[in-house]
Amino acid sequence: MHKEGTFALTALGVYVCLGVLWWLTTRPSTVLTTSFLMDTNERWNPTWGWALAGVLTAVVVTGASALGPVSVRSETASWLLPTPVDRRAMLWPRIGAALGLGSVVGLAVGRLAAFVAGLEHWLPFTMLGAGLGTGSVALAVLVQCGVLPAWTLRVVTAVCVSGAGVAAIVAAAGGTVVLITSWIPVLVVSIVAVALSAMSVWWCGRITLARMSIGSETTVATSVSLTMLDLSMVTGALEQRAWRRVARRASRRVPTSRTRALIRIDAMRHARRPHSLVIATGAVCAGWTLSTVLSPIAAAWMYLVLVFGVCMIFSVGLRALCADTALAVTLGADDRLLRLPLTVLPTAAAVITMVLISPLVATNPTMMALTTVGAVTAMYRTRTRAALTYDGLILETGYGQVPVELIRQKIRGTDALVLTAALLAVCV
Repeated sequence: MHKEGTFALTALGVYVCLGVLWWLTTRPSTVLTTSFLMDTNERWNPTWGWALAGVLTAVVVTGASALGPVSVRSETASWLLPTPVDRRAMLWPRIGAALGLGSVVGLAVGRLAAFVAGLEHWLPFTMLGAGLGTGSVALAVLVQCGVLPAWTLRVVTAVCVSGAGVAAIVAAAGGTVVLITSWIPVLVVSIVAVALSAMSVWWCGRITLARMSIGSETTVATSVSLTMLDLSMVTGALEQRAWRRVARRASRRVPTSRTRALIRIDAMRHARRPHSLVIATGAVCAGWTLSTVLSPIAAAWMYLVLVFGVCMIFSVGLRALCADTALAVTLGADDRLLRLPLTVLPTAAAVITMVLISPLVATNPTMMALTTVGAVTAMYRTRTRAALTYDGLILETGYGQVPVELIRQKIRGTDALVLTAALLAVCV
């Protein structure tokens, strides 16, 4: 029975993925320009395809670095790898699977970029995306082997993000940079990707147990998060890795007042890891560029998503407090008195982002206030959500069981976003 169930789930996943790929390949290239979400008064610029390709390639590189990309289970790392075995022969199937997954993700990236650019002849750029995805994973494997330095992936990510930013600026300014439609660049990128893949398979025996265990932690956290429908596990694992890189910092004196001390500690968290400021700056730049091509309703929804994202980034302290009941008891105060000071920083970040992100020529105070309040409310409800419980009310239907209690827990925070989006559609 176990084999039949595994086969059914695998077949269902393959069917859904093939259906999505078929849907992507059969969409007309002008579907975006005719959508109500786009500003039909503006001529669609294919340069946006380059911007999307740069951002998604950076995401692929970062994801490959976070997942290892080669990882093994704890029992394999403890019992098998310390023995005198041929490590390269044992690891190359895993590397082949990682390279194949990178190729598939790259195909999706290339097709989406060609879809956004409105290319009629989209196959060359799609294959270019497959080469970039495979090469990104191969680079991550070479870094994990120690053949390339660790800063290689950071440089590649910075180049991709910078290129995406330049493409967005060019597109917003009215310039045009068409996507590649010839096969010569695709051939060059494919040769480089194959060479990097061959090098990664050849040198995979150099991967140490320490490097594989780092990737396995993230892999296990991702698997558990998908199983338990709770992304806080994988985000917590990634945050722990980030704080390990920060290492030690000098102690600072905090105010004697509990409220001011909580605010100061929350601010020092972002001062010691300033990546949150970089992400907020990217959100503001994305709002500036996308507002030139989106319709008013789509722009308002985009503002809501970006402001909510900034709120979530700056509310890490609130999440840490709500997730650790022992810490709240140690601080010795009511939950509301502890939570409110930790909402000061995300609220200020939301207000500043909303002010900077709104176009100066079309500022709508009602829209700005509604977006800010809705984003902060959704952030507070999401961060103060209790740990998921998988018991409770289950509704028996003719199509199976519906976990009503689990759904109620999961929509806490999302309901505020949906309500705000509905109000924005009426007010804008």
